[in-house]
Amino acid sequence: MKLRFILGFATLLAFQNHTYAKKYYNLMGEDEMLHLQEIYKQIDHLTKLNKIQHRNDPAYSFGSNVYLDHNLPGGSTLIHIYNKWEWITRHYNQMRLYEVFEYANIAMESMAMMQVAAGEGENLQAMEDINLILFGKEDLIGQLARGNQQLHTYTCKTSQSPQQYLYSLYVDYIIIELKAHALVEWSWMYLRKRGHSGSTEEELANRGAYKRRTPGTLSKIKDLMSQADRTVWRCDPKRHLSGVTYEEVTRLLQGYVVNEVDLNSDGTCSRDCGYYKSAKTEGCFDNKFCAEQPKCSGGLYDCRYVESDMEVCKSSLQSYRRYEFIQYESGLVHGEKSECSSLLSSVKSWNRWIFQECSYCLCLCDDQALPSSRYFNLRPVIADVENNRVVTGLRFVKENSIFHLQIQEGELLPLGVIEESTVQWKPLESYTIFDNNIKKNVDFHMLTYDQRAIDLDVVKADKDLVVTGLRFHVVGTHLQLEAQFSKVDFQSGELINPKETSYWMNAGNKQQRERIPLMDRQIPSESSLESIPLSDDKHFIEFTNTGFDQDAAQSTVPFIDIQDVVSNPPVPLSGIGIYYKGRDGYGGFLAPKLLTYDYTPYVPLPTWESMNRNDQK
Repeated sequence: MKLRFILGFATLLAFQNHTYAKKYYNLMGEDEMLHLQEIYKQIDHLTKLNKIQHRNDPAYSFGSNVYLDHNLPGGSTLIHIYNKWEWITRHYNQMRLYEVFEYANIAMESMAMMQVAAGEGENLQAMEDINLILFGKEDLIGQLARGNQQLHTYTCKTSQSPQQYLYSLYVDYIIIELKAHALVEWSWMYLRKRGHSGSTEEELANRGAYKRRTPGTLSKIKDLMSQADRTVWRCDPKRHLSGVTYEEVTRLLQGYVVNEVDLNSDGTCSRDCGYYKSAKTEGCFDNKFCAEQPKCSGGLYDCRYVESDMEVCKSSLQSYRRYEFIQYESGLVHGEKSECSSLLSSVKSWNRWIFQECSYCLCLCDDQALPSSRYFNLRPVIADVENNRVVTGLRFVKENSIFHLQIQEGELLPLGVIEESTVQWKPLESYTIFDNNIKKNVDFHMLTYDQRAIDLDVVKADKDLVVTGLRFHVVGTHLQLEAQFSKVDFQSGELINPKETSYWMNAGNKQQRERIPLMDRQIPSESSLESIPLSDDKHFIEFTNTGFDQDAAQSTVPFIDIQDVVSNPPVPLSGIGIYYKGRDGYGGFLAPKLLTYDYTPYVPLPTWESMNRNDQK
């Protein structure tokens, strides 16, 4: 509300009663008021640029984005900064009120005297304290920057990239500097007109303090921003919920109990389970256990022999799992044993003749029949560039067993601001793989045993380009993300002929990519530790089964994180990516991430020359 309050008074000043305006100009002097109005324009300009309606004070800015020891050097605290900041803002608002309404002269004189008291003006001292804590020997801004870079498990909770955070904090700081400066200029002008003017040396000393602080502040913030990470990603939720915070690829590779006699067309048992590296179900001999479970309609891979006899707790028909657990005669358990709520089947290998055992094998089933969620949308998803909208966020959505990467879009305004009232999730192009004119490898990609890899990349572009679309495409056997970039005029916020100049870019087919191994993993949603990013642009991952011991190989990992990945406030993007996060021993999550626009070249520096008039009056 404070930002709206300030902007409201700026508007009110433009349309205020002409009688009040005339009185005020007569009191202060037209030239002096024009100079002060120029400072107001800078404040209003930067306030609009910041455009963070929910973040009204430095207590939020400094305290919520990183872990930070509040007991700063010298006994200073975040509350101490907040009090100084709030003091200046409160008096600035009072000053603007004085310009609009008639107040007792004694109140105006009292406040003006307070701002410029010789040697210890509260305004000057407040800004000196703030500057010292932020940019001086206490270096709070440096602590915040380093904390954001190092403590990624905290920054993923903020919905801001470390650079975006520093940028908005810097704009906040410049706004408060300008307000303090405006208060001093207003105070000297008012007191001079009232016959209480101080010495020229006092005025020069007050103005000099602002000019002295500015170069070091700008240099430091630009240096920190140039080194700051621009990534936005989501932490794990407090509680994993299927269909709410994550989805699963289902029945891609799944543990399947099958007898050797059903793995060959001859119906023989002359080999062992390990022989069948790639096979399929050829029959159901004598309607044994094979008749008690849904048939694997796809390929069977990497079969193995465990023990001859077992008990199998089958899952309900509504579950993506086939089995809850398998317990062997020796007591060995695959999966997590519990009371079997459905049917517990006794499965025993049997002998044919004297020396030939028809053994039960444990294989991996690539079951392509429904229900199986294993499809990725290949259609391009483009922001409404004709209405100057750009991509501001991402999330995975599963619809009709197809995974879509949905975009959030918003209208781009001057100086990298997004019009928040226009921000929306672009509706999906909903279809099924059975619809007319829907083609495999054109509209969708189907994961299989041979084609289940996805590249982990950030696709990014240079200055003056923003993300306006995305799509998946297939490179060899790998699924890979592409981004559409459009040229933009940062000052005006206008996309430059997006229909003609936009182009697609991917991370390329990197020869040195390393596969992140996911052997013998547990279900990721059962981890007691929050996931951390475990990939970079040199990696890829293959969807695979959970461990046999851990889960009877019943789930496909990684899971898909479907949480919204957005910045707050929304900003244009210089890149988007796919990454893998998890913990040792668990299958982890595949998730999107954002690369916020690089604001370093546009760090706002007010025109101090226009505000600091010639020192000789």
